[in-house]
Amino acid sequence: MRVLSKVLWIFAFVAATFCWMVLFEHGFSAAGFTKGIKEEIGELVAMANGEKKTTATDPVQSSQPQKKK
Repeated sequence: MRVLSKVLWIFAFVAATFCWMVLFEHGFSAAGFTKGIKEEIGELVAMANGEKKTTATDPVQSSQPQKKK
């Protein structure tokens, strides 16, 4: 029973930390929070599936020089 208690406390800590970080990154409003939750869960699912989302601010993309033809 102690192991179950520890697992539940760890899960609660991870969930609270996730929500707190979403609030800081996406704003302290209901609209920002719901939009941020959807974006961050999408990112987690993509990471779990092994997909890599590339963005315009990805340092790997922006640091490579363009080849001239």
